[in-house]
Amino acid sequence: MAVAAPRFHRSLSGFGVIVLTLSVLSPGVSIFVSGGTIIQQAGSAAILAFVLGSVINYFQIAMIAELGSSYPTAGYEYAAIGHAIGDWAGATLYVTSLLTLPLFLNTSAAGIAIYLRPLFPALSDDPITYVTIAVCTALSMLNIRSSERITGLFLLIEVVALLLVCGLGVAHVQPGVQQLLLHPGTMHRGTWVGVGLGAVALASTSASWALSGSSQALYFSEDMKRPSTVGRLMMLCLLMTVILETAPVIGTIIGSPDLRLVLAADAPFESFLAQYLPGFAMKLVSLAIAVAIFNAALAGFIGIGRNVFSMGRTKLFSPAINQALLHIIPGTDAPWVAILAVGAATALVTPLSLSIKIMLLSGGLTITTVFYVWGAFAGRRSGRTGQRGYRMPFYPLTPLVGILIVVVEAVAQWIDKDIGRPALGIMLVAYTLGYLYYRLVLRRRPGGWRLVGPADIDVQADSPRPVQAQAWPRRPGFTCCGARSLLSQPEDLKYLPCATPSSLMARTPTRGSCRAAPRSRPGISSCTTRRSAS
Repeated sequence: MAVAAPRFHRSLSGFGVIVLTLSVLSPGVSIFVSGGTIIQQAGSAAILAFVLGSVINYFQIAMIAELGSSYPTAGYEYAAIGHAIGDWAGATLYVTSLLTLPLFLNTSAAGIAIYLRPLFPALSDDPITYVTIAVCTALSMLNIRSSERITGLFLLIEVVALLLVCGLGVAHVQPGVQQLLLHPGTMHRGTWVGVGLGAVALASTSASWALSGSSQALYFSEDMKRPSTVGRLMMLCLLMTVILETAPVIGTIIGSPDLRLVLAADAPFESFLAQYLPGFAMKLVSLAIAVAIFNAALAGFIGIGRNVFSMGRTKLFSPAINQALLHIIPGTDAPWVAILAVGAATALVTPLSLSIKIMLLSGGLTITTVFYVWGAFAGRRSGRTGQRGYRMPFYPLTPLVGILIVVVEAVAQWIDKDIGRPALGIMLVAYTLGYLYYRLVLRRRPGGWRLVGPADIDVQADSPRPVQAQAWPRRPGFTCCGARSLLSQPEDLKYLPCATPSSLMARTPTRGSCRAAPRSRPGISSCTTRRSAS
């Protein structure tokens, strides 16, 4: 007999979830690691690129915030999308993530070596990466409240480094900034050239990827005291991320005495800081960036360990593997087998080059946005989303804008023959294989396969959903209190919602009491009686 899946203790406050989420998405990593490429692409138009990227992210996060708050589990957006669209979608995303999650964590772990070089020149990259993975795996076994405190301290250091860049720029605004913003340019092969709309569009797509990650609050939703608030917390994390990442970009553009030198450097933000800070201060900045990257890796191990735990709970693999993944440490709630599996998979992809890892990761967001849009429409139509927790504004405009975002991002990636186009093709193959695993393996199991979350969330998700009452005319002789139905015609109800066929009652049970008045129709006397056969 299968053992019931254990549950995490709900001990995290909203503030704790914000700390862990910001630690995973790491604004510092996005700026000091990914942001350099973006600012080189767009030059002085990088501010505009981050503003446009923020708008793109708003619509993406608004959709997943509604989906996630309707089904808040450690299954992340994979389970939330599966809840809205269907089991096949959840399985497809789950399986595809087996490729992307180790790459994501390894990219963070490998980035630490880059910023430790000035402090420890003798160390090589791969040993630092392996040590980082081992330390993160060990610390992930701690109680999540202890992990919250550790990551919170590291996050504070990260925020100080970002605000330092912004503060130096604002304190040293250079003349001619207005011309730089109105007529943007960048360095290309040692020459100052103008920035066209295509470059801004490509940089905006990259900026949206750098700003993304607020949905990772779902990793910690099963530890939350109030999981239904996770959607609003995602939007708050997005706002904080936009501020923390856009501020240093603004500071660098408006405050650089020699912007051309900064844009031509391999690490633009460090080059900007070097114009104002002495050598020892630059070493402290490098250490702060390394701490930020380590913090992102640690929080990622904690969250993704819970995600892999959810894969065992929903029986994605063989029974032996599923059961092993459900083991947790009683004192800390850490899913230790899942965390060890995450650590091993992350270590295995270390020999891959950084360019290959980034290429594979960059193609997934566009395809995931397709599922966001699909889930937004499907969830609202079925009533599975938008009834509890966060409700996306401007529906159906938000998912319609999502369609436009998908088209623009796909075109931008297709134009990029070196990274974008191969990434899109590889990820399309990965998603296809994930779907085939559902069709050929999961669906053929005896009794099929269905998405499973924590018991309390599943009960809530399957409970009656409040639907706005229709202004239907009442029939004489009937008094109905609080009855609801999703049917479009009152005739289908035979004039009384309580007489809805059992197949529909399973989805739209009524609440309140309904009693027949003296002039009741033949065959219906109360909510608990059935219509007599005619």
